[in-house]
Amino acid sequence: MGLGLIAQIIIFIFTAISLLAICFVYKFYVKPKVLMGFYEKQGVKSLCFSPFIGKYSLVSKDIVSKGDGFYTIKDFLAQNPDCKYSMTNLADFVCIQIYDPDVIREFYNCKYVVKHKFGVEIFQEFINGIIFAEGEEHTRKRKIISQAFHYQLLQSMIPPLSEIYDEFIDKVRDKKVDDCISMFQDISAESVLRLFFSKSFKDYKYRNKTITENLSDLINCAGQIAKSTEYAFLGKGFLRFGKLLTLKKTAKEIKKIFKEVINNRINSTNLQDLKHKQRKDMMDYLIENQGIDQIESENKITIDTIIEEFITFYAAGLDTTGHTLGMAMYYLSVYQECTKLLAEEIQATIKSQADLTSENIKNMKYLQAFVNEVLRHYTIADQLFMRIATQDIKLGNLKVKKGTILNVGNLENHFDPKYFKNPHQFNPQRWLDGSLDKLPTYIFNPFSAGKNNCIGQHFAQINIKIGLIKFIQSFNFEIDPNYKLVLTFQFLIEPQQPIALTFKSKKL
Repeated sequence: MGLGLIAQIIIFIFTAISLLAICFVYKFYVKPKVLMGFYEKQGVKSLCFSPFIGKYSLVSKDIVSKGDGFYTIKDFLAQNPDCKYSMTNLADFVCIQIYDPDVIREFYNCKYVVKHKFGVEIFQEFINGIIFAEGEEHTRKRKIISQAFHYQLLQSMIPPLSEIYDEFIDKVRDKKVDDCISMFQDISAESVLRLFFSKSFKDYKYRNKTITENLSDLINCAGQIAKSTEYAFLGKGFLRFGKLLTLKKTAKEIKKIFKEVINNRINSTNLQDLKHKQRKDMMDYLIENQGIDQIESENKITIDTIIEEFITFYAAGLDTTGHTLGMAMYYLSVYQECTKLLAEEIQATIKSQADLTSENIKNMKYLQAFVNEVLRHYTIADQLFMRIATQDIKLGNLKVKKGTILNVGNLENHFDPKYFKNPHQFNPQRWLDGSLDKLPTYIFNPFSAGKNNCIGQHFAQINIKIGLIKFIQSFNFEIDPNYKLVLTFQFLIEPQQPIALTFKSKKL
């Protein structure tokens, strides 16, 4: 090979590398910088700019300096009062966070703002439930599920939820639990299972694991893929014949088991008997409303849809409800006055199992205030789904370019001192002292809002409240006095180190 040819190859390789570097710099630096300049001229405040990782560059800095990876973000509105929007970058996108309640209303009602496929498409490889749907498909699925998700179902869920908590209480009595969030994830998983099917699937195995263990593994694996570097840089296609293929195969086998269970349930159900059944689950209500002969009709619900919605609710409840309950226990272990006030209210209201009704739970004002404060102070989902403008739009006075990522700034709004005095202080009393009576709609937004609000929020709330009631009735909570809560970002906002609690039985 001549020296001339070698030189040409070297020049070609150098040129190719240079072009790739230029494209990379343009895509991840120049492009978002230029678009941020467009928004800056409209008065949008920049939270930060960091090539590729955007605001998550603040997390590691804040962990070291503040002991909270999200302190700067939480404190943003204290430093920038009356700010309507902020912006940062993520990969090659510009991301705008909305704080103004009137603009948030427009955002939720804008048909040209949809879920971005990033991350979502990984879960859609094996879940295609209501939270991933858009437009007419979302409306159709919501209409079907809402037929079953009503007051009677929630009322009938109180006894089985109570039973689930009793089972777990017996397991942890006078024991130390190394990761209480993980424990409450297990409880939440079992709760969703019985919400749909009134039974445990402990006897069903796949690869020497229970069905719920397999589902939890699937969800955790999808979460790991969705936040992986390979996926961020190379996209879903690069993973299609590796981790994603394994994910889809496992999901297919698990769905076969559920399909068999549902078919057996439908074939063994008598509609006349069902009308008089005292304790119904979601399957009962779906069969009752749709009619057995119409479960698989084109315009009604299908068995595959039931399975998809179950897995969707399972995934949603596993993390959100599990984390919220785990963090609620942390706050109870740290703030003994809150525990005392809750225990007094519970003792005055729930004197026996018969008193554990939705009406009594609804009337427990301090319990609701405590749950609200947990959801405010520990905003679990900073932005669970990114949303993207599919065309140029206008929100308020802001001109938004197609391709811009948009989201509601829940974390910032929940710590806005304009609404929440001393926002970094955990204080359930703020929900009872009248200071929040005129809180604008969309400022406290833990379950989203508008047409995409969480259809399972009432079930989640009653699940959390029953858990708190049962555990407070049974235990005093002890935490290592040297434990320091440091929040970081995994798939959700969560403690950097697991929260270990000892559940000491109360003396009767």
